[in-house]
Amino acid sequence: MKIVCIGDSLTEGLSVDKENSWPMTLAKLGKMKVINRGISGDTTTGMISRFYHDVIDYRPTHSIIMGGHNDLWWDTPLNSILSNIYSMAKQSVHHQITPIIGIPTPIYIEGINHDTVWKPRTGYEILQNRLSEFIHFLKGMVEENRWHFIDFYSLYMDEDQYVNHRYFVKTDGIHPNEKGHQAMAHLALNLFENKSI
Repeated sequence: MKIVCIGDSLTEGLSVDKENSWPMTLAKLGKMKVINRGISGDTTTGMISRFYHDVIDYRPTHSIIMGGHNDLWWDTPLNSILSNIYSMAKQSVHHQITPIIGIPTPIYIEGINHDTVWKPRTGYEILQNRLSEFIHFLKGMVEENRWHFIDFYSLYMDEDQYVNHRYFVKTDGIHPNEKGHQAMAHLALNLFENKSI
């Protein structure tokens, strides 16, 4: 099994040592080959432009595709974001690679470090609403196409549907800490161990 994870800073592991990012932790936990192709600041348009070189050329068995945060930050239309993710998943299928869609993590608004984080184009309240809407449509697209997915968003929510702040202690409120990356790796491993994919 060989997995390529493509995405933005949430995949690259901004704010943690790169060896402790969730893809590299998944590799250690599952004793499997995992290639981390996350690039901080990337959009789904950027991901799709490098998809052949960064994913298909590695000839993996699986691709984990997660993006959208930066698109939403710049107020990119939802249909464009969904179209890009759809295209990457379909390219995977075409090349006999099993696509797995990562549902992006929430943003811990109360923990945002306004000194280091650039404000989203439409403001935080609209960003949160659009992120929820994006996730709703993304899950619908995934289910309709019968693709596998990893729901990192729900992992980060507590039982009262608030963002669990323990995953953002000593961070900028957007990028999870090492504890968050460990939880993401365990969730991803659970998919591979409990489903025949």
